[in-house]
Amino acid sequence: MASLYTIENLQPELQLAIMRYVPSTKSLLALLKASPRFYQVFRTRKEYVLTELARNQFPGSVFVNAWDTAKALQLPQPITREVSDGFIETFAKDNQYEQPVLPLSISVSICQLGPLVDWFVQDFWSDCLGNLKQLGAYVGLQQDVRTLESPLTAIEKGRIQRAFCRFETTGLLLTALEGKDDLYLDQGQLFLGQFTTDDIEEVACVRDYFARRLWGVFEAIEEDAMRAKPSDAIRRLGREFGEHDWFSRIPKHFQPDYMENIMILGLPFLREVLESRGLQRAGLVIATSKQTPRRFTHTLESGHSEVDPYHLPPYDSGVYSGEQAFHGDSLQHCSHGWLYANRGKLAKDYNRWTRKGFRDWGYVMLDSQRLKAASVLERDPEELSHYLFDDGGIPSSLLL
Repeated sequence: MASLYTIENLQPELQLAIMRYVPSTKSLLALLKASPRFYQVFRTRKEYVLTELARNQFPGSVFVNAWDTAKALQLPQPITREVSDGFIETFAKDNQYEQPVLPLSISVSICQLGPLVDWFVQDFWSDCLGNLKQLGAYVGLQQDVRTLESPLTAIEKGRIQRAFCRFETTGLLLTALEGKDDLYLDQGQLFLGQFTTDDIEEVACVRDYFARRLWGVFEAIEEDAMRAKPSDAIRRLGREFGEHDWFSRIPKHFQPDYMENIMILGLPFLREVLESRGLQRAGLVIATSKQTPRRFTHTLESGHSEVDPYHLPPYDSGVYSGEQAFHGDSLQHCSHGWLYANRGKLAKDYNRWTRKGFRDWGYVMLDSQRLKAASVLERDPEELSHYLFDDGGIPSSLLL
């Protein structure tokens, strides 16, 4: 009789309710493989189950950004100017993500996006944390390492998740206009212009993270080639690159262009590049090394938010006063890091490149407690903005 009380023998309605709370695609697949009864229920209500699974991938306020990315992935290829304009003009008003059951293709896309973004969240934070600790050692900050190394809060993770979603959506629009260099800048600006300046700075943090990581990848490929014999496969790939050997002086000059092209090829490809090694890594990078305009960089440099920028309050010893005071850590309000970096100023020039030093440790993503633990709030932001980092986490003080 005890077997009647196992979940295998529950009513289908209860089994459906259980599947509603499955946290990941991996867990759902394991459940369906283990239980024919659950599989039968899933087949009859898969749209509902996958909708709930998709919603479990991202917190409520971030889910809309995943929805935007999934919708962009569904646009007909090749994307025309008209289709791109239509997406940009309507995505901010699209509330279909609130419907009880989502289209199956959208749910599947978001379920695939969730684990991918989570992988990048951890890699991004590992990279930024290393830089933040190096900054502390280099400048002499008295950091609370235990708090600094604590797991990301839900707010911090949400900021990073939405930044990667927006990065991916921007890249999809820029990739869609391949070969139309007179249009990509306009389209990128139109899309990012729908967000506030601190939101755009989150995307810039992701762009800089990829730049650092890809520099490390390019250096690793060159080191592999130096250790290889001239007849080895990696060296042959370099010679077959084009008019000039990929490892020669002229292609090296264009490596920043190659990196920018790789950035718009999508998060799945970027993860494959970062996880691959040896000949596979060299093949992926060299095959996609293309001299194109630096689309992300130029879009971020030239775009301007159509939303009125924040008028920031006075800043004194980490305490804000006035109508625009720090509202606490929230996905809906400006982050403490953004207010610190722009204290007493009009937050208009959101991506001035002297702010790169802040973006190297993800300043706009972090909660107030972590910023206090890092001891950065005790220093003049102009001083800390001059410390830049390469892929090895090596800071260098520069007068910019």
